[in-house]
Amino acid sequence: MKRIYTILSLSILISSCAQFVPPTGGPKDEEPPELVTSYPENKTLRFKEKTINLVFNELIDATAVRQELIITPSQKGIYSLKNKPYSIELKFDEDFNDSTTYTLNFRDGIKDLNEKNPAKNLKLVFSTGSEIDSLGLSGKITNLWTGLPGKEILVGIYDLNTNDTIPLLDRKPSYFTETDTSGNYIFQNIKSSSYRLLTFSDKNQNLIFDSKNELFGFHQDTLKLDSIITNLDINIYPNNTKAPKIKRSLSRQSNFSVTFDKAVKNINVEFLNPPDSLTYQKRDDELLFFNHPYTTDTTLTKIIVLDSANNILEDTLKIYFNTNIKSEPKPEVLSISNNTIKSNSIIKKPNQYILDFQFPITNIDTSKITITSDTTTQEQLSLNWIDKSQTQLQIDFNSSATREISLSIEEGAITNYKSDTNRTYQLINKLYQQDSYGSISGRYDKFKGQKIIEVLNFKNLSIIDSQLFTEEYKFPDLIPGVYKLRIIEDSNSNGQWDTGDFEKNNLPEKIVISKGDIKLKANFELNDIIIE
Repeated sequence: MKRIYTILSLSILISSCAQFVPPTGGPKDEEPPELVTSYPENKTLRFKEKTINLVFNELIDATAVRQELIITPSQKGIYSLKNKPYSIELKFDEDFNDSTTYTLNFRDGIKDLNEKNPAKNLKLVFSTGSEIDSLGLSGKITNLWTGLPGKEILVGIYDLNTNDTIPLLDRKPSYFTETDTSGNYIFQNIKSSSYRLLTFSDKNQNLIFDSKNELFGFHQDTLKLDSIITNLDINIYPNNTKAPKIKRSLSRQSNFSVTFDKAVKNINVEFLNPPDSLTYQKRDDELLFFNHPYTTDTTLTKIIVLDSANNILEDTLKIYFNTNIKSEPKPEVLSISNNTIKSNSIIKKPNQYILDFQFPITNIDTSKITITSDTTTQEQLSLNWIDKSQTQLQIDFNSSATREISLSIEEGAITNYKSDTNRTYQLINKLYQQDSYGSISGRYDKFKGQKIIEVLNFKNLSIIDSQLFTEEYKFPDLIPGVYKLRIIEDSNSNGQWDTGDFEKNNLPEKIVISKGDIKLKANFELNDIIIE
């Protein structure tokens, strides 16, 4: 012990005039730093000071302490951190609360200087009162949509026996922790009281739930904590219950953009000064008005915006275009995109193509669009616009192809309102043979009434196919591969999953995902799939 403190005192003398660097050479250090002494000592009672010191048995790196240290219950004010070669000092600007047990969990915040091995299970517990609180709470957080553990998810418990009148969703938790890589969480040294438990992915690290971007979950009942509670498992899920907001508007020469603070499902547009009207397009989180038909006037417009949870925004906008730009925009290359079929991939025989355009189309030369089956047979086509903005084109046909199908659009076949035209576009695909398909079918009766079932890619859980059902489901023509199945409760029969509502204490509609991978071979039928 003398040797350690001699080295420590020497390092303090030189730390102000030299940068401390790890020694080089010698065997690799695989041992994590160990705590030699602390002030206060672990489980100290009646601690009334504002400075905490920890001393270790080797040189340390504490640069990550501010990111890793969790103090529960939350301590008001801020602290300064001094990182010395063998020790750290935390100095708080506010007194700790009376008669309260505090836990400082350093997680991976302190490492050895040379090999960056983190100190293991480094916690400091002390009380400002006459006893150490001994109650605890533990469980697991799981992503409802993926069935995977909720990693690095904040779990907070909120003491209901306080004078705090701020709504729970707008305040910081009394105690909080984060889940490990397996989704497990644990609270220790908690005082006896009544609590509510909330959990969310605290992306902005402000300890307050941000409904636009963060997953959320909660326990429905009040926790009367008078003993240790284990296995309190919670699901997290998207929980955006606030109406969309307009984030910004931008006027350009050829279009007027309205951007929202999140993705929206549907937009209804009403022009309030007829006969004025404009072509418009809904994108993921944007409403784009095009200067088509061309106008230099301001158009008064009412919009009704609906997000995926049916939250509504109603607003009135003045749509105008930046006419200060004198020069006409030069024609550009018109881009064609197809989000459903990749060129040169093997696909099921299609009966339609859907093409997306960035801007409204004003002219199509149908003679320059052909669909060819098996390199020789040209099919008859039917072209229809999906949307009023004429930015989504559906091409229907009955194909006689058995081996290969191709879509060809010659250069200059399509023109948009800015006079942009396309370059040659070609989509060529081999076809799966009919005897290469497999089928999956089964029943599920643990959710009553209407349900939604989705066939998922087993790697990234992207949706391959879906359908509504009440008792039995069947997917007769699936490409051989490895899948998962996801079943969604649709208790109100609206054809979509509905999130929970903390204010009304309502949980979301339930979801189950098949545990193992479902391996489907060519010309195989998998019947009576069991999903737990």
